[in-house]
Amino acid sequence: MQPATRTLWWLWPNLLNLDSPLLAVIWQEQFARVAGVSLGWGDRALLFCCTWLVYCADRTLDAVESGGKTETPRHAIQLRGKPIWLGVCAAVLVVALVLAVATLNSRAWLGGGVVLGFTAVHFGATHWWPALRSRFWSKEWNVGFVFSAGCALQVWSVAPGVWPGLLPPVIGFGALCAMSCSHITAWEVLKADRNDPGSLLNAHPVFVRRLSWFDIALGLSALAAAAALGQAAGQHAMAAVGISALGLAWLHDRCDRFSTDFLRVTADFGLYTPLLFFVFSG
Repeated sequence: MQPATRTLWWLWPNLLNLDSPLLAVIWQEQFARVAGVSLGWGDRALLFCCTWLVYCADRTLDAVESGGKTETPRHAIQLRGKPIWLGVCAAVLVVALVLAVATLNSRAWLGGGVVLGFTAVHFGATHWWPALRSRFWSKEWNVGFVFSAGCALQVWSVAPGVWPGLLPPVIGFGALCAMSCSHITAWEVLKADRNDPGSLLNAHPVFVRRLSWFDIALGLSALAAAAALGQAAGQHAMAAVGISALGLAWLHDRCDRFSTDFLRVTADFGLYTPLLFFVFSG
C-alpha cells in the first residue's frame, strides 16, 4: 500500500480558504490609505468573513459537481469533513451578519447588494445556468473586478467623495485579480474548462497564449500611473499592482519549473505587494 502523501505546510492557507480573504483585507487597507480613512477591526473582520464564505461556497459547489473526482487539493478537502465545513460556515455567517448590522451604513448596504448581485450572477452562470455565461467576458475577469469592488466597498461608503481618486487603484487591482485568475485557469487546465466551449481556454485562446504580454502591459501601465499620481498612497497602490503584474509575467514564463500547487498558491500570495509599502511607510 502506498503511504499517503503529506500536505506541505504552505498549502494550508489555500486549502482552508484563508489566502484570498487575507488578500482582500490587505487591499482594503490600501484603499483606505488612498482615501485617507481609518477602518476599524469590525470592517476588516466583516470583509474577511464575507470573502471566506464566498470562496468556500464556490469550492464546495465545484467539488460536489465533480462527482467525487476532484482534480485539485482545495476541492478534495471540501469533500472531506462536510459537517465540520457546514458548522464553520454557519458560525462565520452569523459573525458576518452581526458585524454587518453593527458596522455598515446605508451606502454600504446598497453597494453590498450590488456586489452580492454580481456574485450571485457568477454563481448562477458557473454552477446552475450556463445561459448566463458570456464568451466575451470570462468568469475570471468577472471575479477579478467584483473582488476589487468588494474590497473597496466599505472605504467608499465611509468616504463617498473620494471615489475619483479611488477609481484608478480599484480598476488596477481588479485587472490584476483578473490576470491572476486567468493564470490559475491556464496553469491548472481543469476538465470543466477544457470541455466548456465558453471557458477562457476555448473562448480566448489568443489571450491565454499571450498572458505574460498582458501582464507586462498591465505592469508597465500601473507603474506609469504611479509615477503620474501626486498622492503617495495612490502611488503605492499602483506600484503594488505593477510589481505583482510583472511578477506574474516572470512566473508564467517559467511555469514549467514549478508544481501546479505552487503556482496556484503564488497567484494569490504574489498579490500581497501592498505589505511592502505598509512596512516602509508605516
